[in-house]
Amino acid sequence: MTPPLQASAPRSALWIAGLALLYGLASVASLLLAARPGQIATLWFANPLGTVALLALPRRQWPLMLIGLGLANLLANVVVNLPSQALDVQAWRSAAAFVPGNCAEILLAAWLLVRVGVRAQDLLHPARLAVLFGAGVLVPTLLSALAGAALVARPAPDDFARVWATWLAGGLIGSVAVLPLALTVWLRGPRHLLQALNSPLHLGLLVLAVAITLLAATTLTQPFVVIAMALGLLAAVSGLTVTALGCLVVAVLIGLLIGSGILLLPPSAAWWGDSLYYGAVLATLLPGIFLAATVDSRRDTLQRLSASEARLRSLYTQTPAMLHSLDATGRIINVSQQWLKTLGFAEHEVLGRPVTDFLTPDSARLAAYLIDPSRLDDGRVTVSELQMVRADGGLLDVVVSAIWEHDGTGRAVRRLAVVEDVTEKKRLAALSHFAEHDALTGLPNRVLLQDRLERACVQHARHGGQFALAFLDLDHFKAINDTHGHDTGDALLKAVAQRLQDSLRASDTVCRLGGDEFVLLLTDLDGVAQAQALAQKVLGHVTQPCLLGDGDEAVMVDVGCSMGLAIFPQHGQDPAALLLHADQAMYTAKRSGRNRWVVYAPEGRA
Repeated sequence: MTPPLQASAPRSALWIAGLALLYGLASVASLLLAARPGQIATLWFANPLGTVALLALPRRQWPLMLIGLGLANLLANVVVNLPSQALDVQAWRSAAAFVPGNCAEILLAAWLLVRVGVRAQDLLHPARLAVLFGAGVLVPTLLSALAGAALVARPAPDDFARVWATWLAGGLIGSVAVLPLALTVWLRGPRHLLQALNSPLHLGLLVLAVAITLLAATTLTQPFVVIAMALGLLAAVSGLTVTALGCLVVAVLIGLLIGSGILLLPPSAAWWGDSLYYGAVLATLLPGIFLAATVDSRRDTLQRLSASEARLRSLYTQTPAMLHSLDATGRIINVSQQWLKTLGFAEHEVLGRPVTDFLTPDSARLAAYLIDPSRLDDGRVTVSELQMVRADGGLLDVVVSAIWEHDGTGRAVRRLAVVEDVTEKKRLAALSHFAEHDALTGLPNRVLLQDRLERACVQHARHGGQFALAFLDLDHFKAINDTHGHDTGDALLKAVAQRLQDSLRASDTVCRLGGDEFVLLLTDLDGVAQAQALAQKVLGHVTQPCLLGDGDEAVMVDVGCSMGLAIFPQHGQDPAALLLHADQAMYTAKRSGRNRWVVYAPEGRA
């Protein structure tokens, strides 16, 4: 519920006085419209204003407000209903008989509305509006009519039923006509009403409803169906605010016409005869009000959906990620600003085009195959080997994570994708790879060898066991370069690298230090004999003649190598010592005639 207005004490007093004056004016207007001095008003418009006056104040000020409303009600009855009578005690008693019932209705309606809660959005939903009518109109009017009839008809008990029926009918019609508009002005402010009337269409339909009411009421015996249709047209176009005002104006006109005798009530001797006629008036007003609430509810829902869609679209387009949405044929229907910025396109250059226009041919074929909805059980897929083409012709390495959206029949209708630019990541990964690997052969280089050798020393020192480090150098490699050229020399190094990898176990490591120097890390050995056997195997594979090149330019090269071995822990317990001793053993092999392997000996002898 909207919080009540807060004010200082002097301002609160003025506010209460103003509301009481407004209530008194509404009471006078209701009595004058009836044109039935000394009797109950035909349509009572004042009490809903009193109810909203209480709602607008803190509860501690309700008693003072009720006193003001009661005095206003008393004075209105005295001034209007008893103008021809002397203002004696009996006149004041007769006027005062109306006050308790009206004040009770106002208080009960305000209390019930507070209990059920009153919010501006409640006026936009027919179900909530019905609850407000029940709490603020039906229940209070039923009970106040009983109390009021008991007091007003006390001098003539036979009139109780007629007074109760008239009070009930007039109170219901007046509350239905006033309460929606009064709540709207309170909850949304007078400016909302003025803005609604600022529309020429709404104002024109309001005038038309008033004109139809006057014409139908003065020419037709049963005008209420026609009046209800006019209010229904107003409701369908203008919504609740203008319709509530229209219902109030129509109710005032009907009261004025009944009071002036232009709209005659059907003759009836029964006490409830006039009330049935008033029931037709009530049935004329209610459909328009609920239709207007339904129309406003639908408009509110559509506006919220539109606003939500706009927010989601803004979130989609402005999110700092590359996003695109495709229809079932693979054409782009939505794209984020980051996507456009990264690839260098404008939105109009992208929408409606197949996404394959922005992929390399190989990537387009791969994407079409992998993202085929018939191949996806859960509708999700991630493709990591795609390349997109920028507006300037440059290529972008991307990872695409996509999901298919399906309709109620399970048919794929749209694909939503997140595109991750991994160009820089791949470049850095490549730099990281080449920081630890030889660019020519792809073998680990000195950096990675040092790391693995240190790990091997720590592991075998902790758990025991042996491993070997072999230093290998090709024999007469410079002569091959000088005779056949550096391209042939590079091809020979690649071939030797492959032969070394083929000769060793998966747990062993082959490294190229540079030039024609290779280092082998042989782990988890049973002893020196196993290291010697592996060295013999490597030497046998590497020294096979090697055919390099293609066609007429192919050359056969004889390969020889010298290898030195150092065993952990006998020949060293740290990387530096093992590398030094393996290198020394390799030079011993070269001095011993080349094309052989030698195990390091502390005295330098094999």
